[in-house]
Amino acid sequence: MIHSTPFGELSLTQPKPNQLEAVQRALAWCQKIAEATLWTHHSNGTSVSLQRTIHGQTIEIFPLEAARIDLGIKTRFSKNHLPIHLNNADACVRSKRSKTKPLHTDMVASMVLLLGSKTFELGAVPKTLHAILTPEQRAVLPPAHRRERYVPGQPSTSGRAFLPEAHVLDMFNQNPNETVRVQFEKRNGDLRNMLARDGILNRTDGGQSNTNADAGLPYNPSDYHLKTVHDIERGEYRNIATDRVTMIAVGERSLRTVSAQTRTGSDAVTDDSSNS
Repeated sequence: MIHSTPFGELSLTQPKPNQLEAVQRALAWCQKIAEATLWTHHSNGTSVSLQRTIHGQTIEIFPLEAARIDLGIKTRFSKNHLPIHLNNADACVRSKRSKTKPLHTDMVASMVLLLGSKTFELGAVPKTLHAILTPEQRAVLPPAHRRERYVPGQPSTSGRAFLPEAHVLDMFNQNPNETVRVQFEKRNGDLRNMLARDGILNRTDGGQSNTNADAGLPYNPSDYHLKTVHDIERGEYRNIATDRVTMIAVGERSLRTVSAQTRTGSDAVTDDSSNS
């Protein structure tokens, strides 16, 4: 299916109607904003981009590429970045981390609006685009927000009951290479269920890898009541807070506190009164 947009054609196989409509609205918004600003349209024969030169620096925005990212179509831009060039190079503009990310086409439209006039909000310009600012403008930028230094291993304030850390470590030590079901409190207070394994893992290529990835870390996890294991469901190395475990189980053996919560699914946690 071919869909015409103000910035070129989108070729789709089985688009989701709601998603396609949202992307088309955002592209129309990009076009509407650009008409009333200092952006100029540039065509390469198949698609149209928007360009502006600010203080000798050329910015180019590719709305159609943003639409392709949102619709899952292969593009030359990373799916985690906005399709923006600064002097013909990727500007590495990314959205702020949040649980719900807006469409790339919506974010591109916001950039078109932000940088579409002679004057714009300096503090809203992404750090990777600060080259477009004059030295005087950079001098009056608001100070960057600094995150408070995180102090690991602080006591929990949730009021939950946790297993003795020694019991948790013993369970792992006594069951190397076994799948362990564990529920623990993350540092942000949320409970996390994990299928974990510690020891030697068989890889799909027939080789083996050691889940002890501590050697590559700039700190010793155990100093902060953490243990590095292989998260089986995610296929990644993760840390378990060994001082905040509410449930741990291997096979039929399980340890739990009154704070353990039941989880539904293939690795469901059941209320086993015969703790060992």
